[in-house]
Amino acid sequence: MTAEPILMIIVAYLLGSIPTAYIVGRWKANIDITQHGSGNVGGTNAFRVLGAGPALLVAFIDISKALVPTWWAARLFGSATWPTVVTALAAILGHNYSAYLGLRGGKGIASTLGACIVLFPRQLLILLPLAVLVVAITRYVSLGSILLVVSLPLVLIAQRQVAAPEIAFAMSVALLGLWRHRSNIERLLRGTENRLGQKK
Repeated sequence: MTAEPILMIIVAYLLGSIPTAYIVGRWKANIDITQHGSGNVGGTNAFRVLGAGPALLVAFIDISKALVPTWWAARLFGSATWPTVVTALAAILGHNYSAYLGLRGGKGIASTLGACIVLFPRQLLILLPLAVLVVAITRYVSLGSILLVVSLPLVLIAQRQVAAPEIAFAMSVALLGLWRHRSNIERLLRGTENRLGQKK
C-alpha cells in the first residue's frame, strides 16, 4: 500500500474520532455527556440528554465525518477497493474509539450510515426504512441499529456479484455493531432496554 491510502486512512480515523456529542454537550449545556444518560458519545444519548435539536446536529456531523473521507477515498481509489473500505472502517473505528477521549466513543451507527451512503446507496434505500420502521414500532433504537448492520452483509451476499472488499467491510461493521451493542442486546433479552424518549 502506498503512502496516499495510508494517509487517507489516518485522516479518516482522526476525523471519525471527533467526539461530536461531547463537544455539543459542552457547548449547549456545559456538561460532559459521558457522565449523563448512557454515557455513550452518540446521537441517541445526545437526544436523551440534550434534546432533539442538538441530537440532530450530532447525528448529521457523525454521518458526515465518515461520509466525507469515504467519498474522497472512492474518488481516488474507486468504490469497491480495499483502500476505500479500510478508510470507511477507520472513520467508524475513530467514532467508536476516539483518539481524543481515551478510546471511548459511540456505537458507530451514524458513521456506518455515512460510509454506506457512499458504498451501498441502493441497499440503504431498502435497509434504512426497515430499520426506522422497527424503531418506530418498538421504540428501541438499538434494535433498529442492530438490524441495519446485521442485514447489510446478508443482503450483499444474496446479491452474489459484490466485490470482496465490500463483503469484508459489511461483515466487519456487522461484527463491530454487535460488539458495541452487546450490553443493549443483554437488556433487550431481559426486557430492560430503554425505549426512545425514555429517560435513562
